Amino acid sequence: MSIATESGDTEAMKTLITANIDDGNLHRLESELGLDVEYHPIAEREGRFDTDEFIDLLEGVEILIVGFEGVSEEVLDVAEDLRIVACTRGGPDANVDISAATERGIPVLYAPGRNAVSVADFTLGLILAVTRHIAHSHHLLHTGTYTGEPQSDSAAGGEREDVTWGVANGSPYVELKGPELEDKTLGIVGLGAIGQRVAERAAGFGVDLVGYDPYIDAEGMAEWGVEKVDLDELCRSSDIVTVHVPVTDATRGLIGAEEFDLMADSAYFINTARGAIIDQDALQAELEAGTLRGAALDVYDEEPLPDDHPLLEMPNVVTTPHLAGAAEEVIDRHSEMIVDDIDALLNDGEPAHLANEEVLAADTRGDD
Repeated sequence: MSIATESGDTEAMKTLITANIDDGNLHRLESELGLDVEYHPIAEREGRFDTDEFIDLLEGVEILIVGFEGVSEEVLDVAEDLRIVACTRGGPDANVDISAATERGIPVLYAPGRNAVSVADFTLGLILAVTRHIAHSHHLLHTGTYTGEPQSDSAAGGEREDVTWGVANGSPYVELKGPELEDKTLGIVGLGAIGQRVAERAAGFGVDLVGYDPYIDAEGMAEWGVEKVDLDELCRSSDIVTVHVPVTDATRGLIGAEEFDLMADSAYFINTARGAIIDQDALQAELEAGTLRGAALDVYDEEPLPDDHPLLEMPNVVTTPHLAGAAEEVIDRHSEMIVDDIDALLNDGEPAHLANEEVLAADTRGDD
C-alpha cells in the first residue's frame, strides 16, 4: 500500500508532529522523504494542545505524528486530509480512536516495546530500592535522621580502619537491613516485551522466576526461564510480585484485596504498569496492617499524587512519579520505528508496526 497525494506525489505532504522526535529522524522526514514538517515537541510545551488548538493545527495535515493529544472521532471528522496517523506510544488506543481511523482508511502506526528496556531497568531499580532501603536511607540522610558527629575510627584497634555509622541497636545497619535477592522468587504478572526483559535482568540476581500470562504457554515462558503458574499461585509463592500488563477490560483491577491477601507478610509488590491494574486502597490497607513488607510504585490511581497522600508517609513504600519509561533512548527508539514505517507506507513497503492492518487490505475510504 502506498499513501500518496491525489497527484501521486508524496513530496511536500503537510506533516504535523506533536510528539518528541530525535534530530536524525526529523531530518529524514524533511530531507529524505521531502515532507513539509511543522514540529511542536511536547517537551517544549507546558502540556497537551487542547482539542480546539489541535484541530486548528491539523488543517491541511496529511501525516500526523502524535504523542499524547487525543485523536478522537471528532478530530478525525474535522481533519479531512489526514492519510497517516503515527502514535509514538506503545499503546496507541490510549489516545487514538483506532476504529474511527480504520473506518476512514487511515493507517495507525505505533511503537510497541519502545520503552521495554527502560521499564525493565527501572523495575529492577525499584526492587533494589525497596528491599535494601536505598530510597528510604537516602531520604533519612537528607532529612538529618542519621547525620551527626563523625567518628574517625569506630573500630579502634583492628589492623585496618572500619569507619561506620555503628552496628548497635538503632543504627542504620540494624534498622535498614533488607533481604538479598538470590534464591528469592520473583513473580512476573505479564510476560510481554517488558516482562520478558525483567526476567532476563532478574535472572542475573539468581532469583527463581514464576509468571502469569494467559496468552503465553508454559513452553513460551520457559524460553525466558520462567515457570508458568496461575495468578493465585504466583501471589502465594512469590517474595516479590511485579506487574507488567496493559490496562484492558481483562486487567483492570486484576490485583485486588484477594490477591494481596494471598501474598506473604514478607512479600514486596512492584507496579510500573498502570494504577488501574490494582486496587490501590487494598494495597494501602495491607501495608498499613503490616501484612505486606513493602511496595514500590511508579503509577497510581490518580496522578499526580496529592501532597497529603498516605503512601507518601509510609517508610516501606518507594514512590516515583511515572518515570519508568522515561529513559533518554526511548525517543530515539520510537522515532526510528515511526519514521521507518512512514517511509514504508509512502514507498510501497510493509510497515512493521500497524495497529489496524485491515486498512492494507482495502481502501475503506471509497472513491471520495
